[in-house]
Amino acid sequence: MISSYTRMRPIVIFFSQSGNTKKVAFSIYEGVKDFIGRCRLVSIGLVNQEELKNYDLIGIGSPVWGGVPAHVRRFINRAPELSGRYAFSFCTHGAKPERFFPQMARLLTKKGLTLIGMEDWYGSVFHPLLPKPYLTDGHPDEIDLREAYEFGMRIAQMAVKIANGEEVPLPTLPPPPPPRTVKRLYPKLSLIKERCKFPECQLCVYHCRLRVIDLSKNPPKFPRVCQPCYFCEMICPEGAIEINYEEDSAIEIERARTLFIKSLEDAERAGRFRRLVPLHEVGWDTPFYKLYDTHPRIVPEEEIDIGD
Repeated sequence: MISSYTRMRPIVIFFSQSGNTKKVAFSIYEGVKDFIGRCRLVSIGLVNQEELKNYDLIGIGSPVWGGVPAHVRRFINRAPELSGRYAFSFCTHGAKPERFFPQMARLLTKKGLTLIGMEDWYGSVFHPLLPKPYLTDGHPDEIDLREAYEFGMRIAQMAVKIANGEEVPLPTLPPPPPPRTVKRLYPKLSLIKERCKFPECQLCVYHCRLRVIDLSKNPPKFPRVCQPCYFCEMICPEGAIEINYEEDSAIEIERARTLFIKSLEDAERAGRFRRLVPLHEVGWDTPFYKLYDTHPRIVPEEEIDIGD
């Protein structure tokens, strides 16, 4: 179905580290495009904030990192005033998305955007400190991606109706985010100079979302405090970045046992979560960093910019 309102220009912007959000974003993009007739899908690192003024419908999605990732917040904060345009948001996560939409709603409405939809999906987890297999591994699956496509169709239909002067019920803005219930762990990074191939290789510098790694300094500059995503260590092909995972992994796995299991059980009872990995198959004794013990542990997702 293609809407007759072909003047509307939609864009779906996403950040994806492991590929979960990219899959969901593509399905949403397909749904929007099939209804309106066109759409642009772009990685957050390939779009300039000033470009957002050229679009009428703006979608932004990312994984949940205790809330909205810091670099995604920075991207939105640096955007121009966008009054008169419509926005929607989406995320992927491994158990607890509660802080994401309250933060995202305030970021978007502060720019003058009218928020018309929000949705979340579970995703497989590739965090070095957490169990592998993980509690939500296997998501997003075909069912999830079909839901994402339908979400894109609904969002496009709502935007067109509003633009045509029809009254459409808008979502209630979520209350302020709840306080953090756990203390964030910050990795201590060190560089093994003998292994590092800088400046020929600058993967960690490019993929540091906060742009706080500088290997041209002597000694090399690593952040004392970061998101933290551990991505620099995981993607280094030479294993030149060193982190002592042992102690922090025990803390994170205990959190997964005490907090995440209950959260997922509650979601399962409410019909919001489909368990694909039985609890007895969760790798409590095999955190990701032990199971994937050669470098790179993970390969960065390719950034994309497709459609209009």
